[in-house]
Amino acid sequence: MWDPFKYALTRNKIVYSDENYLMIGNTRWHWASKIKKDWKYFHTSPNPNEFRDKDYSQLTWASVGPLPERIKLCPSKKILLDNIPLNNLPSNLGIDRALASWCAFKKQSYIKNKKKDLIVIDAGTILSVTKITKKGEFAGGQLSSGFRLQLSAMANRALKLEFPIDKKIPNEIFQYDTQKAMIRGAINSLTGQILKLYRDTKLPIWMCGGDAPIILSELKNKSIDIIHSPNLVLEGMIDIDQNINSV
Repeated sequence: MWDPFKYALTRNKIVYSDENYLMIGNTRWHWASKIKKDWKYFHTSPNPNEFRDKDYSQLTWASVGPLPERIKLCPSKKILLDNIPLNNLPSNLGIDRALASWCAFKKQSYIKNKKKDLIVIDAGTILSVTKITKKGEFAGGQLSSGFRLQLSAMANRALKLEFPIDKKIPNEIFQYDTQKAMIRGAINSLTGQILKLYRDTKLPIWMCGGDAPIILSELKNKSIDIIHSPNLVLEGMIDIDQNINSV
């Protein structure tokens, strides 16, 4: 497994990073490390045992998933909802949504003649939709089951349905094979939700999350203002942490 404190550039050369970030998600761990002048982003499966004997006291982190007891994380290095400079944030809002929203809001403000409300979509275990006003205010959102969670729910709750081994998106609208029909239905529900959001609001959409590529592939021929920025959450963590340390 990748070690966030070193990064192998070649077989014989290792570069160590002093700036490292970890977002503990529901089903994946997300890492950012600064290697020389560049940020590298990694996404791994949870594996607390891999890191149980290492000192992560200087690691900046946040969590929406289960917090491993064996990893020595420092409470003072945790990014909190109170650190996010957006207005009207609910106290129970997921820190990942807040970080992605802050990062998208900042990126949107840099685009000429684009100072307007925006929608942030994180397509992960849960597909979260967040509206942020042009003044930086949380304006509500939506939550729905993500692609793999939909497939898992069908397989777990219906006697004769099994979780698809091959999750490749079939092209045809109507499928003869049961597992392909599950996949087609799941992806259609997500793309349909996003298309309706855009039709109803005409607002620019910023998207991140592990399922973003497959969703964007389905939307590529649609007239929709959508920007794929895969590392919004981690970039938001970096920005917030730097602001905290500069005070």
